[in-house]
Amino acid sequence: MNQYFRDFHNNWIAKANAISTNELSDIFDKYITLFVIYNNLYNQVPNKLIISGIPVPNKIFDNKAATELVVKFLTPEDLLLEFSNNNLDNDIESIINLIDQETFHIKIKFGGYNRNEDLKILNELKSENKGKKATGILKVIYYVRCNIFHGNKDFVEYQRILMEPLIKILSVTNDFLFRKLTE
Repeated sequence: MNQYFRDFHNNWIAKANAISTNELSDIFDKYITLFVIYNNLYNQVPNKLIISGIPVPNKIFDNKAATELVVKFLTPEDLLLEFSNNNLDNDIESIINLIDQETFHIKIKFGGYNRNEDLKILNELKSENKGKKATGILKVIYYVRCNIFHGNKDFVEYQRILMEPLIKILSVTNDFLFRKLTE
C-alpha cells in the first residue's frame, strides 16, 4: 500500500481515537469516522483479491464490497477468530438479540421496515456457517451506516445499545483489514 493510503488511514484513526463516547452525538460521530476508514479499506480489497488470483465481479456494488468481498479476502474463519480474540462474542450476541427482539430494524429503505429482510440477516448471524455469520455481521455494520447516512436512524439515547457494540466490532474489523492489506 502506498504512503497516501497509510497517511489517510493514520489521520482518520487519530480522529476516531480522539472521539469520546460520552454523548450520543459522539457515538454517532465515532461510528461515521470509523466507517470512513472502513470504506477506504474495503475499496482496496478487490485489487488485492485480483492480485491473489481470486476472481471478482466486473461490476462491484458497494454493499457487496463492504460485506462479501471483505469476508472473501479476510476469510470467515479468520475474521470470526479475530472477533473472538478481541472479546467481541458477547457484543455480537447482543446485536443478535436486539434484532431478534425487534428492538432495532436493520434493513430500512425510504423509512420503511421489512422484517423479512432483517430475518435473513438474523439467520446469517445465527448460522453455524462461518461465511454466512461473518457476512451477516458486516451487513449489520453496512446497513446501520446506510440508515445513518440516509436519515432513517433515530437520534435517541437508546441507540447506544446497538451503536456501542458495533463501534467495537467496526474498530476491530478496520484494524484487522488494515493489517491484512499491508502485509
